[in-house]
Amino acid sequence: MQESNYQISTKESDRKVKIIECVQGTAEWHEARRGKVTASCFADALAKGEGKTRMAYMCKLLAERLTGEIDENGYTSKYIQWGNEWEWRARLAYELETGQEVSQVGFVALDENIGASPDSLVGEDGLVQIKCPASHTHVKYIIDGVVPTEHMKQIQGELWVTGRQWSDFVSYDPRNRYRDIFIYRVERDEKFIANLKDGIDKFVDELLSFESAFKGIVKK
Repeated sequence: MQESNYQISTKESDRKVKIIECVQGTAEWHEARRGKVTASCFADALAKGEGKTRMAYMCKLLAERLTGEIDENGYTSKYIQWGNEWEWRARLAYELETGQEVSQVGFVALDENIGASPDSLVGEDGLVQIKCPASHTHVKYIIDGVVPTEHMKQIQGELWVTGRQWSDFVSYDPRNRYRDIFIYRVERDEKFIANLKDGIDKFVDELLSFESAFKGIVKK
């Protein structure tokens, strides 16, 4: 894996972000994100209710940190497989629709504990978040005309990690010959990100505390 750094400026501070060059979904990519809290799972880390979802994610990351092993298979379904197969076409459709070129990225590390894997970068300021959902979900996105709230933590989380200013949410369904692509721009929301950061920082503190406790037990 190759690593590179770039400087970003946000209202928080000037800081460097590390880009790990790898292909998403490969063994190198899984290793880059092992034991880290990632934007795609921010919703799990911040889950409310009885805390079962949050603790399950906590234990998954803790196990990866303690054993060095990763479950590369994870959960899958026909919808996830469909999305993986058509993401490249969605990226091309986005470029044709907007006239903007995108570049793919492996893993962006905010620090040694937090990171994200945006679907694409656009210019100096933008991201693309691609979904290739079931046809009825794609139609609902178009009718609603907004980004579903369940995706907002991931989108704003990627903007936080990368320091970028906007993200285009893309829903793509090649089976819909009337409107195969839906694009909605989400601007960086500093208030949302501040609350997000607070929750994720608390999750990381708890994760590190558990890790220290386990290692302390081993030392004894």
